[in-house]
Parts: sequence; structure tokens; C-alpha cells
Amino acid sequence: MYKLFFVCLLVSTSTFCFGEDHSLPIRRAVNVVAPFLVRIDTIGGYEKMGGELVNEGAGSGFLLDREGFVLTSAFHFLHEPTSILLQFSDGTKKVARKVATDLNRMLTLLKIEDKNDDFLNTIFATPPEIRTKDSMLIGELCIAVGVSLSREEPNIAVGILSGKNRIWGKALQTDAAVGPNNYGGLLIDRQGKLLGLLVPLSMMSDELTAGAEMYDAGVGMAIPFEDIQKKTVLGQLKNGNDLKQGVTGIQFKENRIFIGEAVIDAVQPDSPADQAGMKTGDQIIAIDGTPVNSAMQVAMNLRSRYAGETATFRLLRQEQEKEISLVLSTPMKKKKEQ
Repeated sequence: MYKLFFVCLLVSTSTFCFGEDHSLPIRRAVNVVAPFLVRIDTIGGYEKMGGELVNEGAGSGFLLDREGFVLTSAFHFLHEPTSILLQFSDGTKKVARKVATDLNRMLTLLKIEDKNDDFLNTIFATPPEIRTKDSMLIGELCIAVGVSLSREEPNIAVGILSGKNRIWGKALQTDAAVGPNNYGGLLIDRQGKLLGLLVPLSMMSDELTAGAEMYDAGVGMAIPFEDIQKKTVLGQLKNGNDLKQGVTGIQFKENRIFIGEAVIDAVQPDSPADQAGMKTGDQIIAIDGTPVNSAMQVAMNLRSRYAGETATFRLLRQEQEKEISLVLSTPMKKKKEQ
């Protein structure tokens, strides 16, 4: 049913067209996931980038399961489209609706409106395998693949896995070219096993377009499928619940966040930290039993969490240890919380 592809491979930022023998392993890996990749076309709405209105374009998505859920990048839905059309590798087209958005990891979940069980069961006869983060090796070859440019010939970029737990612990990093032409597509290994879903992300901003400026710069991001499959993420999205980054209201000295100690510089009034009794000058020494030694470790622990999650802190206050639990809230405006 599904086609094999002969494609030009993009290695880092340079393009080479390999012959049959050299390209075969990569094409085989792409063929493993090809039936699960969908081209997403949207109709209506508007899109704004850099202060300018622009036309919406096609995107990529990944068919998650037999229920007809499709995961993609929230980047493709800046313009709030009125209609969503999915196209599969055999040419089948399906109408979809937006279910929910994860604004912490910039993911959007769609669902096929007219679900055909026979069609989905055929695709899922051989589902791709998900790699755990512990099994991933820095420096191993990985492949970024999307279908926004063509459903028949996926666009492929080859590079290495250059980092794990990037962007405050949320993302994998690769030097394979990642950008709007494959956002919502897949990062896979040389066997076609799933590593992550490609999205734009940045440490400096939470905007939906943040990270897109790194396109073609050797810095691409993907949300690990291991994290997506957690009940707190996928289960909530399937129930139609939008997810947001959780915050506590504690702040560190801004110019010391990367190298400073985990000593609270300020507590925002009426924040979860304030209501729980945390104070300026408290030193955080553990979160949920995991020791922390720096402000950076605290940020890495907290910024990947969601509003509604509970965190338990062990503090050092005037040489005495104190334990405080709180529930993270939705982000507060005009402040940079951890």
C-alpha cells in the first residue's frame, strides 16, 4: 500500500544525493514510519510572524494510535484555522479537528473526524517502536523527516543526536536541519525507531514561534516520545485539556540563573510559593527528593512541569531544614518565574 522513497538526503546544512547503496539504510528507516506521517493542510484563519500577516502553509503530523489521534507542532495552528485536512501516504484524505494544545512543549493534538477502523488497523499492523531517552546515545545518527512539502516524497535531513534534556529538560537536540518544512514530523534513528516529534523551542521565550529562528543553524529540537506517552501529557490532551507550564512564583537573580546557587531572590505575592510559605533567602536543596545544587538545576526540574502538578521542596532556612509542598499554577504575567 505504501510507497518506497528515493530522495535527496540533507546532511546537517549541506545537501548530497546518494546512490542506491548509500541511501538504502536511511530510506528503509523512513519507510518504517512513512505510513504514520500525515500532511496537514489548514484552511481559513490568519498567521502572524514578525508583525506581518502571512499565508498559512502545510505541515506534518504523526498518527499516534488506532483511535485516530494525530500529534503535530502547535506552530502550524498560529492562525486558528477553520478546517483541517489530513493526507496519508496512500493518498487517503481525512478531515480532522483540534482537540487540545500543550503550550509547555508546543504540541497540538488532532483527531480524525470520520474514523475508519479498517484503515487505521491496516496502518497499525506494524507500529513503530519508541526509544527511551536512556537508550539514546549522544552522537548517534538520527533522521528528521516531514511531509509538508510532498506527501509522496518526504523531506529528509540527516544528522546526529547532539543533546538530551535541552530547553529546560524538555527536548532532544539534533544538528539535522529542522524547520517549518518538517515541524510536526519525526526524529527517528537508523532503524526507524521513534526518538521525538519535531517542534520549535527556545530557552528565551515561550511564544509559539520561539526557536523557529534557529532553522538551518544546526540546532533543532524534538520532544521525546517517551515523555509524550506519559499519562500526564497524552491522557490530558486526549481529554481535551490544554496544558500549560506550571510555575511556583520563585525567582533567582536573573544574571545568575545559569551559575548561581539555588537561593531564592524573590517570591511573587499570591503565588503558590508565597501561599506555601517560601521566603526570600531560602536555599532549595532538593525537589521531590532529588538533590539540587544550583539555580539551573531548579529551573531544569520545574520548567518542564505542568500547572496542577505538585512539587515538594526541601529548604535550608537559617541553617534549619524545612519541607514545603505546593501545587504549580499557570504562568503569571510580566514576571519570570521558575
